[in-house]
Amino acid sequence: MPGSRMRLLFLAAPLLLLPLLLPGQELSPPETGGTYPSERTGEEERFIQRLAWEEAKYVYRYEITVEEQTSSGEYAEIHREFRTDNFIDLSLPPGSYRYRIGVYNLLNRPAGLSPWIPFRVLRAVQPELFSFSRETPEEIILRGANLVEGAEVRLRPAEGGGDMAPLAYLPGGESARLRFREALPPGRYRVYVKNPGGLEASLEITIAPPPVSPPAPPNFRSFYASAEYAPLIPLSGYLFEPLDGSFHPLGLSLRLGFIPLSQSWGDLGLELAPGWNMLKADAVEIHLGNFRLSGLYQRWFLDHTLSLVLRLGAGIILVSGTNRAEEDAASVFTWIAAAGGGLSLRWFLPVFHRKFFLEAGADYTHLFARDSPAACVKPFVGAGWIF
Repeated sequence: MPGSRMRLLFLAAPLLLLPLLLPGQELSPPETGGTYPSERTGEEERFIQRLAWEEAKYVYRYEITVEEQTSSGEYAEIHREFRTDNFIDLSLPPGSYRYRIGVYNLLNRPAGLSPWIPFRVLRAVQPELFSFSRETPEEIILRGANLVEGAEVRLRPAEGGGDMAPLAYLPGGESARLRFREALPPGRYRVYVKNPGGLEASLEITIAPPPVSPPAPPNFRSFYASAEYAPLIPLSGYLFEPLDGSFHPLGLSLRLGFIPLSQSWGDLGLELAPGWNMLKADAVEIHLGNFRLSGLYQRWFLDHTLSLVLRLGAGIILVSGTNRAEEDAASVFTWIAAAGGGLSLRWFLPVFHRKFFLEAGADYTHLFARDSPAACVKPFVGAGWIF
């Protein structure tokens, strides 16, 4: 008898001393698309959630205790059950829970207790992505539906190179803001949004290169000056009749201007244009000094590289003439009121911050002489600088 008792104690000792350490297990969606089977009780939607743990040897049964977290943060027991299987299916509404497993050995005595294992039951919703927009170089906004907190978001470049995770994901149901640490390089991407519960949506997007802004117009709200070669060509009038069929024109002019008003439809300003011209023939030599104050209109073309300039103004012309055909070489000096306008093109060269320009055009002048009005035209070509 004593030997039989010793043998029985030797066989039962492992069962009495058996401790079971049961590892916790995170909830994972089943293989049916990332959501849990659900049922509705009255107005409450509940989800069938399976809790499973590693099966241990020499276990008679398991005791499962489930507690729900209340609004105050405390836990209250909602379910307790004994099972011989290593899993249990529970019908739970969305919320935060915890559970623990107690084991009973083959003698039906408590032999171990796991720590509390927290888990959450979430209603899985299908995200939808419709479109996107780029707010800043570091941010994009996704538009769709069911964009919720806790989603996993990543961008996958079409050219490869690994997924990119945003620095921040700020959802708002029908839109979500993605903020990255640096500006997104131009290219094609596919953005993936995976909601809690496993449902996922994706959208192909294209980040376009930043637009190339046209060059800004030169700052004409300052003075400019130009020098030109501007020969005078007579058209009509008694003043130019002494000239014979052939003569040698020569002329120089300056332009000093200021354009204080710049609008989308053009620029407006003032321009002062002093100049000198000489007409020399075999018998006559005429010198003309002119001063004109003009209103100016300028219109831009070709991304502020080329401009059309219109002028209209009035001034005086000082006339000095010498008739060398007479023996005493008689000379004349007088002044004549004049008015006219002009048309020119300015081309701003891509040097010196586009302060340097070339200009070509023509001015028409009408001279209000008492005896016989005269008219002339001055083609010109020159260069200028903006100060």
